[in-house]
Amino acid sequence: MQSVTRGYPGHIFEPIVTASGGLLGFELARKLQRSESQQNSVGYECLLSPEDKIKVFFNQVTLACVNANIFTDNDFLLSINIDYDIACHIVSNTAMRNVLQQHRFIRLEVDQNFPEFTAETPRQIIRSLSEFCTLWLDNFGAGNTSLSLVMNESFEYIKINDSFFWQHQGTQSFRKIIEHLTPYCQGVIVKGVENAQHVEYLNGSNILAMQGVLWASYNQEELIQSFFLNN
Repeated sequence: MQSVTRGYPGHIFEPIVTASGGLLGFELARKLQRSESQQNSVGYECLLSPEDKIKVFFNQVTLACVNANIFTDNDFLLSINIDYDIACHIVSNTAMRNVLQQHRFIRLEVDQNFPEFTAETPRQIIRSLSEFCTLWLDNFGAGNTSLSLVMNESFEYIKINDSFFWQHQGTQSFRKIIEHLTPYCQGVIVKGVENAQHVEYLNGSNILAMQGVLWASYNQEELIQSFFLNN
């Protein structure tokens, strides 16, 4: 394994837990960016310049690469959120594309505010991105997300927005939405799971995994101590 740098203390690894209780992987997030209630995260990110957002993304990818053995040895996935500025940078940057292609455990999450998700907008960037990166759709049920979007674009997994889940938890309509999404992806992940009752509401739903403050996040050192297989 590569030597581990501890130069990125501002990042945390949020567990993504399967419906059966296993670990699908983690989302790599900034501590200041979100706290899984995360309604302020979009506003916070908008305060960053495109250059600063790209620097943050570069640091996240570096952190993922440094700890690659943890993900490959345990068969974990690692998702990283991107916006339109970062997506354009990736599409135009051969070196970054190569890094992402070489580290196949990395997934890129595109959220509900991606400008190409609006109706009648050409989707050149998102389709170029999907040619060499595996994409997840973040925050379905908010912003510009729709069933039409899911039907026409290629997303490995779809994450349900936390507020949408809190509003519709336990309802038949929520289960119907999951049923409608399932044929167009490899699994649905529900965000905003905060307690045992939330888990109970999801029992019997055809979901792949859950994410939320019910499961403690890891910093880099905790991730290494918990999951590094020193063969």
